[in-house]
Amino acid sequence: MQPTRAIAALTFALITSGAGITGIAGFAGGGSDAAVRTSQPASAARLAREATRETRGTTPAATSPAVPPPPAPLAPRPPADGRDAPDPFLVEDGDRWVLYSTQVGLLNVPVATTPDLATWSAPTDALPALPAWADRGRTWAPGVLRRPGAFVLYFAARSRATGGQCIGAATSTSATGPFTSTSLEPLVCQPELGGSIDPHPFVDTDGTAYLLWKADGNAIGRPSTLFSQRLRSDGLALDGPATPLLHNDAAWEAPLVENPALVRVGGRYVLLYSGGWWESAGYGTGYAICDGPLGPCAKVTTENPLHTGGGGVAGPGGASVITGPTGDLWLAHHGWTQGAVGYGSGGARSLRFTSLHWDGTRLAVSPTPRT
Repeated sequence: MQPTRAIAALTFALITSGAGITGIAGFAGGGSDAAVRTSQPASAARLAREATRETRGTTPAATSPAVPPPPAPLAPRPPADGRDAPDPFLVEDGDRWVLYSTQVGLLNVPVATTPDLATWSAPTDALPALPAWADRGRTWAPGVLRRPGAFVLYFAARSRATGGQCIGAATSTSATGPFTSTSLEPLVCQPELGGSIDPHPFVDTDGTAYLLWKADGNAIGRPSTLFSQRLRSDGLALDGPATPLLHNDAAWEAPLVENPALVRVGGRYVLLYSGGWWESAGYGTGYAICDGPLGPCAKVTTENPLHTGGGGVAGPGGASVITGPTGDLWLAHHGWTQGAVGYGSGGARSLRFTSLHWDGTRLAVSPTPRT
């Protein structure tokens, strides 16, 4: 995010008397008699000052306006209750942040708010009713796009027609919903590629919006592929061809890649993605550098992932990126607690934050922002 920053301005008070300039008070609080420059005789200048004091009172010296401290990097903290929040996606909405995640319990799309990325509301359902094409029970990995006067929620759900996952879109005038969709068909559905999941919107510097997603090839024993396609201006239809960006071909990525998230970092298009099996400690986050939102992309993390956990966190993934007031970047992602990996072990994919920065020519992660 780039919140508004107060900019201190110097105020100069110019006081004139007769034809001559009798005083200038500046940022340093000047305006003393010694600093006066005048074309009047000294006695006339003294009389003029005394007359001013008699009619207006003594004018205090100008004071310096308060200069606010420089903005500090974000210090986000996840919900203290360790709630299950897989595939988190965060949107800044005025004086609050809004968090969306994969279905938990009966909530199709859990949504929570926070004023400071530290104190979190209880989740409610952003999408209480699914569209006619979708079955309940498998609503995954939401992403939200802000459009003029509205928000568009992208989500994956089980298609009644194909039996696989497809991507839908719903709208609301509020970032917290309720979002609704009257569409009879999914926005994206690739049954021949195993289905479509993990939608993630991206808006380029020229205002053009794109949707990234995963073709769920591993669901049918094929490689998984990440795609990108331009969106129509209202975000409710696709425009142009779908472009494949990359697929799982590195050893650490077996058996899949997923959760594409495109972000501009230092003027470069960075494609973040998850790799490995989601319910394991080996799950991690990798990245590629792309020429643009439609690629081509060159994978950087061919030997090892960018982020593999640590500090009590195992199997981090499902990452999206938020930006702080100093330009600091954070991965908002889920992770298991070490020793409780997998739902069968009583684990939860709880929200975590990890700092993201450049270390030379490569991205790096750390618990706190680099200073």
